[in-house]
Amino acid sequence: MDISAVVVEVEDALTGQLQLVGDDPAVVRAGEVMIGALRPAIERAALRLAEQAAEEVDAQLPDKAVTVRLQEGTPILTVEDSGTPITIGTDELEARITLRLSNKLKGVLEEMAGESGDSVNSYVLKTLTSKTRDRTTGRRFSGTIET
Repeated sequence: MDISAVVVEVEDALTGQLQLVGDDPAVVRAGEVMIGALRPAIERAALRLAEQAAEEVDAQLPDKAVTVRLQEGTPILTVEDSGTPITIGTDELEARITLRLSNKLKGVLEEMAGESGDSVNSYVLKTLTSKTRDRTTGRRFSGTIET
């Protein structure tokens, strides 16, 4: 995740605003000092956005672990298997539900189930289980990255 582009964009916007004040060297110098002082705050804000992105993606992928790590000062999002397999207890499978699906969605489900080596029923159960498990366990990434 390249945060330098965001920093440069903010710096360019501030520089553009400074050009509106004219040729007063004191104002231009004050603006340059302000831009330099804001750079660390902008970088920290970009890192916080990376943390929030990791939290959002992690919440949507219950069988994955999403983390942020720094590589040479640049935040990198990593996605790995969480190591917690999704298991379904077959003793409790008493309820039934009928779904009306479009042929296209049914085909997508059949394809995805085939790719995972499951029947459509097992694939749908595992997907639903993973989504509801995420809701009950509250897995979240939190913290602040210090640079």
